[in-house]
Amino acid sequence: MQSGYKTVTSIQLTNALSALTSGKINLHALRVYFACFALVAIREAAQRSRRKRHQKPRELARYRIQELERLIGLSPRAVKGALRGLNQAGLVGYQEGEIFISTEPLPGSNDLLLELSGGRSPRRPIPVPRSMLRFLAHNRKSALTLTAIAYLVRGLSLSRTGKISGKGTVKVSWIAETFGLSERAVRYARTELVRLGWIERDTGSYQRKLNRDGAYFVIDVDWRFAIAPLVNEPVVQRDKNVPDFAPLPPEKCMIFAPPYKDRKTSIESKNQKAHLTEPVRSGVCLKSVGEATKGDLPAATLTNLRIEDFHQFSRLEALFFQAIERGWIKSSEASALDFIAAAVRAREVGRDAAQVFVAIVRRGLWHHITQAQEDRARIALVRFRADDPKRFRTAVGTVFWRAA
Repeated sequence: MQSGYKTVTSIQLTNALSALTSGKINLHALRVYFACFALVAIREAAQRSRRKRHQKPRELARYRIQELERLIGLSPRAVKGALRGLNQAGLVGYQEGEIFISTEPLPGSNDLLLELSGGRSPRRPIPVPRSMLRFLAHNRKSALTLTAIAYLVRGLSLSRTGKISGKGTVKVSWIAETFGLSERAVRYARTELVRLGWIERDTGSYQRKLNRDGAYFVIDVDWRFAIAPLVNEPVVQRDKNVPDFAPLPPEKCMIFAPPYKDRKTSIESKNQKAHLTEPVRSGVCLKSVGEATKGDLPAATLTNLRIEDFHQFSRLEALFFQAIERGWIKSSEASALDFIAAAVRAREVGRDAAQVFVAIVRRGLWHHITQAQEDRARIALVRFRADDPKRFRTAVGTVFWRAA
């Protein structure tokens, strides 16, 4: 373990959690509680290092409030108030030369102690990494802290030879019931711990095993957590002329459907010059779709759809009002845009265009329409309404109907 560890017993964890549940301490005090463990671990590691180098150990260690401020990120007043609350609850006795952490179970913590012990000795040493102690002291989310404690209790163990194991299994329902959390909060916290890289996601368990024991997990005992520097520490000076804002997000590029291999005449108005003897409606070339004149075709109906219905704006408008009368769609601006976009979609399909169009409109399958097809429909609708604002619109008590 690169960062070292501090042995914590189930009794010490249960005492703090019971005090938090009963309201004797708050979350700030719980964070200070773990910060005290971190400070004691630092002093113990320094003493071991001096013994290895055959140096005399220091007689008096000093525990400064500034160290707690850095680990927790709170003001001196909040840290001192949390230390008073821990002292009144019988958890921690703090002095500049000594930090005393209670090792005996407090009244009212027996039930929770049995749950956390899991049939093992409540005085079993749990090797909590110092990096994890710093994380628990710095974290501001109660659900994440409680979930991490559950994984510490169920996963970390210290063998007689000094080998640390970080493997275990736990159920989300057990964590939620034991620590008074919702299962959704526990799942969010577990996802965050996986994202941070502290535990690994279980991918090999089968459902029967998950129902019985929960998911397997492996704790990364070499996981590191860095604390930001103090406010009074020197920092890199930034250019005052450049605002300290977050970087701009990457530009979102919409992925459109590829163009149809056989491009057909668009329903958009492009001010085309028709070479016909009879006038042609804006942007629609009747000759291009195989019809001589408008009178050669029967009226547009939903019962007998033709490919020309998807190319002529007036025929498509007649179908729109018929769909409203049949109750397929509602009379609204959004319905008009969706209806035209469905025609664009059906026209690009080519084969079975009528079946595709009816399926989209009657069943409301608007998600089959791409953004590019909707944009084309919007442009066409705007251009045609420039000449006649009543296109694809109904008035109160009156339907503006146009013969095809």
